[in-house]
This record gives sequence, C-alpha cells and structure tokens, in this order.
Amino acid sequence: MKGWIYRLNIQQRLLVYFIIVILVSVSLVTWLFYRQTTLEIKKQSEGYLEYIVENASYQTDLFIRDLELATLPLLTDRTVKGFLEIDESQKLEQYYYSKEIKSQMHNLNLKNQHLNLIYLLGENGQYVLSKNKSSLEEEPFPSKSIYQNLLKTTPENGRIRLLADRSLYNQEYVVSIVRRVRGLSSFVPKGILGVELNATALEELWNIAQFENGTSLWIFDDNHRVVYHPDQKWLGNPIGKELEDQLTTTGKKTFMGDWNGTEMIFYADHSDQTNWTLVAMTPKEVIYEPVAGMKKQVVLVLALSLMVALVVSVGFANSIVKPLRKIQKGMKKMEIGEWEPIKPLQGTDEISSVVSSYNKMIDRLSTLVDDLYAAELQNHKVLYEKQKIELQALQSQINPHFLHNTLETMNSYAILNDAEEISEMAIALSQMFRYSVRNLEIVTLEDEMNHVKNFMIVEEHRFQKHLPITFEIEEDLFEEEVVKLSLQPLVENAIHHGLRKNRYKGEITIQATVEEGRLRVEVIDNGAGIPPDRLRDIRKILQREDYQVVSDKMGIGVSNVHRRIQLLFGEKCGLSIQSQLGEGTKVSMEIPCKDRRTKVG
Repeated sequence: MKGWIYRLNIQQRLLVYFIIVILVSVSLVTWLFYRQTTLEIKKQSEGYLEYIVENASYQTDLFIRDLELATLPLLTDRTVKGFLEIDESQKLEQYYYSKEIKSQMHNLNLKNQHLNLIYLLGENGQYVLSKNKSSLEEEPFPSKSIYQNLLKTTPENGRIRLLADRSLYNQEYVVSIVRRVRGLSSFVPKGILGVELNATALEELWNIAQFENGTSLWIFDDNHRVVYHPDQKWLGNPIGKELEDQLTTTGKKTFMGDWNGTEMIFYADHSDQTNWTLVAMTPKEVIYEPVAGMKKQVVLVLALSLMVALVVSVGFANSIVKPLRKIQKGMKKMEIGEWEPIKPLQGTDEISSVVSSYNKMIDRLSTLVDDLYAAELQNHKVLYEKQKIELQALQSQINPHFLHNTLETMNSYAILNDAEEISEMAIALSQMFRYSVRNLEIVTLEDEMNHVKNFMIVEEHRFQKHLPITFEIEEDLFEEEVVKLSLQPLVENAIHHGLRKNRYKGEITIQATVEEGRLRVEVIDNGAGIPPDRLRDIRKILQREDYQVVSDKMGIGVSNVHRRIQLLFGEKCGLSIQSQLGEGTKVSMEIPCKDRRTKVG
C-alpha cells in the first residue's frame, strides 16, 4: 500500500488522502450536527422564553412602580388626610373633601387610562370612589368591612400590596394596588388607598400579539394562585400541585412539566418588587417539530456534501500544485536575469508565503537598483549646485587684485592730501577684497567679525550715518569655524531692510553661544521688521531642497548663505529667521562646533 501511494504524483496522492479524510469527517460532522441542532433548538427556545419573562418582568415592575409614584400626590395630600379624620356628622366637610379628592382621582384616571377604579377607604367609615356606582347593592356601602379585610393584607410600613380579585365597581377580574394612608395629626394609618388595574393593560404592556408557536405568559402570586392568564377561567385558581412542586423543590427556572394534559417547557422568574412569579410556557412538540423531519434531509445533505467535497478537493489539489509550478518557472527565469514577479496568492499558508517572499526579493532587488540610481543623481545634483554657487562667487570678484592695487594707490593720495575719510574707506575696502579672495571655505569667527567691522566702516561713510553694532561674543569662541562671507550678508540685510526703513534708528547686535555641541550665531536688529507675508516667502525659500535663483536682494543673501552652510555641514544646519513687524528681526545661524564637525561631500 505504501509503495503504491508513492508511485502516484503529488496531485493524485492528495486526492486519495482527501477522499479518506472527507468520508470520515463528513460522517462524523453530520452526526454531530444533528445532535447539536437538537440541543441548540432547545437552547434557543429556552432563551426565547427567558427573554419573554425577563422583559415582561422588567416592564411590569416599571409599570407598577410608575403607578405607585403616580398615587404619591394622593397619599401625601392634606385633603386626603383631613378626609380620613372627619366623622360622619361633618357632612359639609365630607362633601368638600370628597369633591376635591374625586377631582384628583379624575386627573389620575386621565393620565392612566388602564385604571378601572381608584378608591379611598377610611377607618371612620368614609369612602370615595372614582366612579359613582358600586356593584355591591347593599346599602350603605360596606366600606368598613372592606377596609378591615384590606388592612389585614397591606404592609404596616406603607409599602404597596398587589391583590388579584373582583373589582369593587363591577365583577371583572382586576389587579389592585393597595397601601395604607396615614392621618393628618399622627403617623397611625387612617385609611386604605386602592387602584384597580385592568388585565388588558398587562397584555398591551407585554405585546401578547407577538408571541409565537403557542407560547403564553401568565402570573401567579405568593399564594400560588393565578393572577393573570390569557384564559380567564384560570384567574384566581391554584396553579396545581405538580407545577408547584417543580417550582419550589427543584429551584430551576427552566423545566419540563405538564399543563392541562400537554407537555410544556416552562421558564419562571420571581419579582421581588411585585412578589409575583412570571411564567412563560410553550408546547414541547412545537419546539422539536423541525427536528422530526430532518433525518431524511440529513442523509441527502450527507451525500451531496461528499460529492461537493470531492469536487472541491480536486480544485484544492490544483491550488497547491499550480503555484509550485509557477515558482519553479520563476526561479528558472531568475537564473537568466529576468526578474518577473508571480501573481500573489490569497491566503497565509506556506506556499503563499513562499510566493510572497519571492516577490519581495524581486521587489527589493529592483528597489536597490532604483536607490543606487537616485543616489547617483543626487550626488550629481549636489555637485552641480556647489559649482553653481562657486561660479556666482567668482562672478562677484571683478578682478580683485587690480581693485586692491587701485585702492592702495587711492589710500596714498588720500594720506598726501590729508583726506582721512577717504583713506579709512580705502583701507577697509582693501582688507575686504583681500579677505574675499582668500581661497578658503571655512574661516574663524574672528575673521568674520573683522570683515563685518570693515564693512560697517564703508557703510557709515557711504550713508553718512553712525550705524551702532555690538559684538556679544566670548573670546574663547573666536577660534570657532564658520563659512566665509556668512555674517556680512546678514548684517547688510539688517542695515538695508531693517535700520534704513526706520531712518537708521536702532542698532545691530551679533551674539554667539554654544549649546549641546552646536555653535549658534545670531544677528539681531531692532529696525522695521519683516511683513508676515514676506517672512513666509523667505522661510519657504530656506525650506526648499533645490537651489533656485531668487530675484529679491534679501532672498539672494539669505538663501546663498543658507545653502552654502548646508552643502558644507548637512541639511540639519543653516539659517532660521524670526521677525516682528515694527520691532525687529533675528537671523540665527547654526552649525556644529569644530570638535564635533563632520563635513558633507
């Protein structure tokens, strides 16, 4: 047998295994399904009965509680208490009190249309009925005897008591809510307040019409007498010895029992508020009727399931074999350099995982090639931008040696003619040109400070204005390295866009600090400030990753310095700007300190 199996290919071998497994499993599942279905139908029926009883119990408790609260105004009314303490000789007071109490009873009837009768009985023999006539033909009305009977059944603490009996108004069977009423001058009970409720109110409350399959709901009290039943002949009758024993001895809420010769499934629940027990019951044969006709269907379903399972097993075997063949084909193409992904499979099995891993490998290889190509493009782009900036710097140097020699000659003539201002300007410009042609990208902070000082000399002579500038820099920071020609464009912007717009009133401050291994140099002016929309434009220029030509002079200076810093020290370095219109501007330059520096490129 074992050798025969191994002579088959993978697809044929899988089919044999599937047939054996399907025959055993389908037979077992069918038997378990039939058994579980029977149990589930019973469970659902019991759950349905439980839902009916729990819902009806909740609605009943809530309804009775609402009626109890509705009678509180009568219970605490001074007219009611006064009525209970007058004697029979006070006819005028009796008439007045009765009229007022009837008015309140009428209002209560309007709000609760299910009420059959509201009555008030006093120990003094006085009484008030919400309706004018009584079914009792005796004269006078036997209020004292009724009062004494009710007094025996009502709790002394003033709580309500639910009674099922004939109405005082007619012979209909009603549910009464009664409670004791205290007098006006003492806490001793002086009367009984009763409310009669029609049984139809409970039927509408529970929505009896929605019950199915012969299900019925009824109630019995703590004396095991039927309070409510759809068949009125059971009202007031005992529930029966057998059913009473089931309820009291077993303690189960769900049980089987006999009711009027029919085997029923019962569900019972006791309410602590009303002291009633609500029972829902449904015929057993109705519940198990669907199961009776299921046997033939089960056999038919078993045969059809076997046929379908065999067809599915063929497809399942193909779903395993075909991906293996595709993977084999893809591997052969990969050997000759053709990276072609395989269509992903649905699922999380091992074959789907192998296909997914193969596609990820192909995708990773493609990504690495793309990344390498993108890195080459980026390197060429950075190199191009660096060369472009260097070209701009070279274009700004108009024969510096010639200009330097000319300035030296001008200085000599100025000294001979006692023109100190011209001499001072010539010296400053000569030093600036000498500094600018130095073939260095990185200089010390002290060099930049000296260059700014020379620039300020030229500007003061140019505008014939004193331009105050302050350097708040510790000497131990003088040797820190910065980008050449990075401070002078910022100071020039502070003069032309800050102080000049403010009629040269104000001053410029240059500060330098070190925080967490980074040098921070700030150029601060208290001039005119930058308008918010212009400030947003400048910040957008600084945030661009690509270098673009900027027409605005301020944009040129700031973006040029910012980009040169990033080319030398990385994208995390550069300039940032804060400004408030009318208050001034602060431009901050941040680069790594000399001992923590790693240059880019």
